[in-house]
Amino acid sequence: MTRSERKPFPRTTYEAELARLVSKRFGRISPGRLVVELYRIGVIDHTLCKTLMVRRWVEQAVRDGHRKTRAMWLASEYFCTSYEYVRKCMYYYNDVNI
Repeated sequence: MTRSERKPFPRTTYEAELARLVSKRFGRISPGRLVVELYRIGVIDHTLCKTLMVRRWVEQAVRDGHRKTRAMWLASEYFCTSYEYVRKCMYYYNDVNI
């Protein structure tokens, strides 16, 4: 299924209810502030978000011409973490649909 073939949000009753509750609770706040608030109340999984950010950063570094291993080392420096953690984000978290 391509991105254009996907149903628009909300696709399920749960997603519609979540959207309604978030809108009611937080109203019109900036996207950055909304992410902070959703982290705070536990709606957003911090580990999965970190994994997404690391993967996207490494993918961009590879597109910029770095070899993947080098890109992963650079990511570990950028995110102030270990190379092993970056490697885990890239290969271990296979259940992340990103």
